[in-house]
Amino acid sequence: MRRLLIALLLCSCAIAQDQKPVEGPDLSRGARPRGSFYLNGIGHQYLEGKNYTVVAAAVPVLNGKFFGVKLHVFNRSKTSVNVLPDSITAEDSVGAKQLALYSSAEVNDKLASPSTMARLAGMAAGGPPSMGNGSGVPNMSDLVHELMKEAGAESPAGYMESSYPTLSPRGPTRATPHSSPACDLGCDLRNREIGDGTGPQLPKRPVKPEVIDQSEFLANTVPPDGDVVGILYFAMPKMTDRAPISHTGRKSYLVTLTVPVGDEKFQFVFPPE
Repeated sequence: MRRLLIALLLCSCAIAQDQKPVEGPDLSRGARPRGSFYLNGIGHQYLEGKNYTVVAAAVPVLNGKFFGVKLHVFNRSKTSVNVLPDSITAEDSVGAKQLALYSSAEVNDKLASPSTMARLAGMAAGGPPSMGNGSGVPNMSDLVHELMKEAGAESPAGYMESSYPTLSPRGPTRATPHSSPACDLGCDLRNREIGDGTGPQLPKRPVKPEVIDQSEFLANTVPPDGDVVGILYFAMPKMTDRAPISHTGRKSYLVTLTVPVGDEKFQFVFPPE
């Protein structure tokens, strides 16, 4: 009888050792590789999960009218995963509310000047161009406007292009990928962000509407070993110059970004802690 009890006890111990706890989604911030790097003056944060890696950067864009978030999602799993912009949230700690997310079309509509649209409507109807001083006498701005129209008479597309500032490329890009046998995760992700230099960038100043359209982060199915990158445009968060949000007495914001990918969630705080 004693031998039977000992045998049963040993069997139960062996079964307990074979049983492994079921691993659920890891939502903790400290248990996963986390880091940051800078690229052309903008801080990027990254967080590596069990199956996915997310890189995020966020700053006020378009002359401070919107809060731009650049996201780069890498799928390291063996199955495809859906990434939906509507599931991504940005919480404003100062204003105690969730920031509204705008599509590229809504951003372009808000950036369009009502006075410019009114002048274009009047010109389309065959009316004379309005004078800026209201006295019927053209000022310097009106004269420059008419000169630009005459210069672009033979090429209407060229006239429309001239309303946006353009920069001529001078020399190499400010940042270039750097390969090294000692390149760590942050180094590798920085190289991926640089790419060939044509990827979406956070526009601090106004850009052409098509640039905003083409760089928008849209709903995507990311295949295994694939990635997706783009820009999200949120409403500007509320700012304060009081502690603990501000450490220097200057106005600052505090935004918590949550990015769900598959069964994992990635959280980032901006400005970086």
